Amino acid sequence: MALSERKDRDRSPVELRFTRRGLMSVLLTLPLLAALIGFVDQQRGAPTFPAPPADAPVRGRILASDGTILAYGPAGDRRYPQGTLAANLLGFTGAVQPDGRYGLEGLEYSLDRRLQNGQDVKLTIDPTLQAAAETNLKRVAEKNQAADGMAVILEVGTGRILAAASYPSFDPNHWRQASPNDMIDRPFAQEYEPGSVMKPFVVAALMQSGLLKPNEIIPAKMSVHVGDKTFTDVEWHKPELSVADVLRYSSNVGMIDMTWRFTPQQLHDWLARYGFGQPLDLTSIYSTTGILNPWQNWVPQDQASNTIGQNVSTTAVQLAAAYSILANHGVYVPPRLVDSATLPPPHRVLDATVANTVFDMLIHVVDASDLKYSKVPGVSVAGKTGTADIYDRRLGTYPKGEYSITFAGVFPTDHPKVVTIVTLQKPQVGSKTSTWVAAPLFRAIGSEVVAHWGWAPGSVAMADSGH
Repeated sequence: MALSERKDRDRSPVELRFTRRGLMSVLLTLPLLAALIGFVDQQRGAPTFPAPPADAPVRGRILASDGTILAYGPAGDRRYPQGTLAANLLGFTGAVQPDGRYGLEGLEYSLDRRLQNGQDVKLTIDPTLQAAAETNLKRVAEKNQAADGMAVILEVGTGRILAAASYPSFDPNHWRQASPNDMIDRPFAQEYEPGSVMKPFVVAALMQSGLLKPNEIIPAKMSVHVGDKTFTDVEWHKPELSVADVLRYSSNVGMIDMTWRFTPQQLHDWLARYGFGQPLDLTSIYSTTGILNPWQNWVPQDQASNTIGQNVSTTAVQLAAAYSILANHGVYVPPRLVDSATLPPPHRVLDATVANTVFDMLIHVVDASDLKYSKVPGVSVAGKTGTADIYDRRLGTYPKGEYSITFAGVFPTDHPKVVTIVTLQKPQVGSKTSTWVAAPLFRAIGSEVVAHWGWAPGSVAMADSGH
């Protein structure tokens, strides 16, 4: 028998119990001792603390053309220091969405990736002109109890959008308190039938196509029946008119007499060439195309209706860009909202002679009519009114007494600087006409443009444009 075995055999049970207990104590103590040694060793080195909470995601600012800050701060605490100014353009931010965006509306939505990367975005918007457009639009819309309205100021030759106002509006700092109707970016997104502001484009297209001479005399009775519809003129005039006076009296009958020189396809293609029914080239913000129905689906009264700005819809920005063709010697310049945006180059739509001739007719429209209320003090104006019935899609008809009223104007005429479009929908009081509501609104906004740029009455020092 081994010596160790004899020793264990010779020990008493009590001795064996104490020996095993000692071993267990040592085994239990060792882990505690190791932990204590590790703790002491850790205290001799640099202390470690919990990681600080992650910073809120950086988000770029949105700036006006002069550097005025329109939006800043992280998406979860976004600030709009100018309050309601340009709110419908800017939109707002909120919690991250399934597509990874924090922007929920407007530029905050469409430029979200760029803003999330911390890049600032500088707009073409002039904050002074934006404020002037918004203030006057709100005043006139509320005075005439209009359902909504919009105003656009576009710089001729550059396409820069200097103002794009919507009514109603909201404060993006408190966007949860606003209704969806308040948030619509109307100059870019709201489609409407513009009425007679379309007529100059048809005249220019006929002249460019060699189908109309500017000195022609046009038959223009007070009414004409086309298809199942009767078209009438509002203002009395002689039964024959010059082309310029067809525009001056806004004669529907005179325009319809001229439009038959086009086939439906020719008229359709010309309206598309001006940009109607086509997407805008700018991608910085959501915009709609307007509606230009396929010519193959036209019935006879559709060609007549398109000619006078019904049965075709546009947006205020699209209309401003089209008018800039007439103001810019026939050259279309894509509208621009973000300074750094890459856009297609300008392209010619009309010969300069044709564009300038029609532009001179628009000067005549203002100077020879009741549009004295559209004249901006100190500068000459070219312009055209438009009053259109409003189509109710729910009812499938044009309810009586509901109108869209528009004035499209350009100034100064010796060297066109800006196109301004103003539109009100469904005014409920007053005359409800473009001449007595939209034209004075244009004048109010235009007067503030002149004051802001410091033009002295009668002394606009600009190079001769050839008009």
